[in-house]
Amino acid sequence: MKKLTLLLIFLTLTIISGCVKSKSINYYSNQKIQAPKIIALENPRTPWVAPIIHELRKRGFKVLRWGSQHQAVQRTKMDKVNIYNEASTRYILYIDGDAYLDQMNRCFGGGFKFIYINADLVDVETNETIANFSDGGYSENCPPLSGTIFNDLADTVAGAWATATDIKK
Repeated sequence: MKKLTLLLIFLTLTIISGCVKSKSINYYSNQKIQAPKIIALENPRTPWVAPIIHELRKRGFKVLRWGSQHQAVQRTKMDKVNIYNEASTRYILYIDGDAYLDQMNRCFGGGFKFIYINADLVDVETNETIANFSDGGYSENCPPLSGTIFNDLADTVAGAWATATDIKK
């Protein structure tokens, strides 16, 4: 009987651990950003954007709400007109995610249960992804299962910027 109980516990833990989403953080540039900490957000309108903005501001970032606000018109020598959106800053954080927002799946502390969340920090001047963050599960304020999704995302963005010690090297 004791062996059967241990076997059931082992199988249950194996099944549960197979459902856990693992965090992924990738940096695609060897050089850290040596520019002011100003980024713009491009993301769907969701209630979990506010905690992300809060965490970024705690790390010294100025967060602009939109990646582009103005249209620029450029005329060529051949009388061709090019219209494009002018970027409000060089670095944009693209966030895509899906979290349960209904009352049955919301956390009592105000957090969120994410099916997935992905973020790409992009340099619009070079059109390259500098860093990528991917995770799922519970965010902060989800007792007793609270995670660190918002902190980890903000730390990933902050990790792309040079610190004072990086600049002295």
